[in-house]
Amino acid sequence: MKTRGARLARRCAWLRSQVRGVVGVFLVVSLGTTIPAWSGDRPSSGASRRQSTSTSKPALSKQAAAVPQVMLIDRAIAEGWGKAGVKPARLATDEEFLRRAYLDLLGRIPNVQEARAFLATRETGKREKLVEYLLNHADFAKNLATEWTVLLIGRGNQGRMVDRAALTGWLRQQFGADRPWNEIVRELVAATGSNKENGAVNYVLAHLEFGAVPLTSRTTRLFLGQQIQCTQCHDHPSNDWKQRDFWGINAFFKGIRAEQVRKEDATGREAYDHTELRDEPSDAYVSYDRRDGMVGTTFPRYLDGRKLPPGPNVIRRAELAKLIADPKNDSMAKAFVNRMWAHFLGRGFVQPVDDFGPHNPPSHPQLLDQLSQEFQQNGYHIKQLCRWIMASRAYQLSSVRTKGNEKDDALFSAMPLKPMTPEQLFDSLLTATAAHRGGAGDETGRKRDAWMKQFLFVFANDEAEESTSFQGTIPQALMMMNGELMQEALSGKPGSFLGDICEQGSHQASPAAFMIDSLYLAALSRHPSGRELAQAGQLLESCPDSLPVLQDLFWALLNSNEFILNH
Repeated sequence: MKTRGARLARRCAWLRSQVRGVVGVFLVVSLGTTIPAWSGDRPSSGASRRQSTSTSKPALSKQAAAVPQVMLIDRAIAEGWGKAGVKPARLATDEEFLRRAYLDLLGRIPNVQEARAFLATRETGKREKLVEYLLNHADFAKNLATEWTVLLIGRGNQGRMVDRAALTGWLRQQFGADRPWNEIVRELVAATGSNKENGAVNYVLAHLEFGAVPLTSRTTRLFLGQQIQCTQCHDHPSNDWKQRDFWGINAFFKGIRAEQVRKEDATGREAYDHTELRDEPSDAYVSYDRRDGMVGTTFPRYLDGRKLPPGPNVIRRAELAKLIADPKNDSMAKAFVNRMWAHFLGRGFVQPVDDFGPHNPPSHPQLLDQLSQEFQQNGYHIKQLCRWIMASRAYQLSSVRTKGNEKDDALFSAMPLKPMTPEQLFDSLLTATAAHRGGAGDETGRKRDAWMKQFLFVFANDEAEESTSFQGTIPQALMMMNGELMQEALSGKPGSFLGDICEQGSHQASPAAFMIDSLYLAALSRHPSGRELAQAGQLLESCPDSLPVLQDLFWALLNSNEFILNH
């Protein structure tokens, strides 16, 4: 018990002194103390980081800054600062940019080798080269597919009629090939066939209940940035949307047919195999109850008032897909540009990102219009949009606020602190710790799947919706402090990260410095400051067994705000 109490006290000491940025929302339950909130990833001593080549100026080349779309963004954002009298934050260091770029594009932090390589190079344009490398990394398509799977069908179990893996696989193929966004949207809305062979089918299948009401509201929110769901029952109280607008879109989904297909399995018994989705021509209207007690009726009617010509041979859903993806329709481009801006900058020009309208004007209306036009004119290519945003000065700013911008929350004068999603946190923990590699292949896969289920359960909200992120609830905090994954990560088993650095450190001229530096790079994507290195090194030198000390330090780093937050 004395040993356990001593280690707990040591971990809490690390949290208070060694890692200044430790999770403010975490409760050290056994001691009844709270940890101070993170205020930036700079060492509190002010000491320069060991071996760091970073400066306060970005390594962005003049060529990247001179791209017309980047200049467009920078002018508009700077104009907003000037009008409001806001002074932007300093420019992000290489360490900040590295970690931010990996999380935003790959959904995980860099590993030690990736961090060391980027921080060591002094070449001009290293940031653009990093962005290009990440955009062409296999994990880019994987991460974007994961994010859009959650947006399209949520995190909850949709039942056997929805093949989540097939949808994610289909999305991954599209994003990996840099397929234009308008083509992806058109296929998602109009997809037909087997939900196993055509993963796009699963989006529609997931929302067909209650006469496709959920499909109606989600389609307009995700692809057009319009929240018309409340007009299902009444006219919108704060904009021009009417009840007939909701049901006019809903009418496009008449004629959808879903059929479960059964086949013989290996035992010769018939079992469910897949679901087929098809459309039948329809000339049916939609009826709905109005607030005045009357019954309203409508045929398919797009949000701008366009109607389908009546007739029995029209495939309505295909026509809706054409209307949404029509190059003349700028709503789809604006909705996507706004959502991607929010992905990178923490909030959209329009916030919430799916609530466009006169009741909710954008913070930078002209920039949103122009950037959306550029996105359209450049073929709706997602990677190109990512390049423009990440090369902008707004994206290159630090998250550490000053007196000149401490009250700004809409002009992008500092990078907001963004809580990780459960998927980001999970993959970052595995990247940092290699906890899943301490066993045979099959066992590794089972561990990963089991831990991911635990993460999603602890992070889930009541509706398993896409907004879920780390909020520092007690179950989340306890899982991070003492969950199965964390225990495995700190075990020091062969194949784990701690096990590897202990073995590698024994061959170094300065084992303590090597191991401490590796822990900081693994968890925080930076070298330790001189003070951090000295304190940790002193403790290591005083202990005959280095593993318990490394375990305590690693635990503190992984439970810090500097690790938990995307900054």
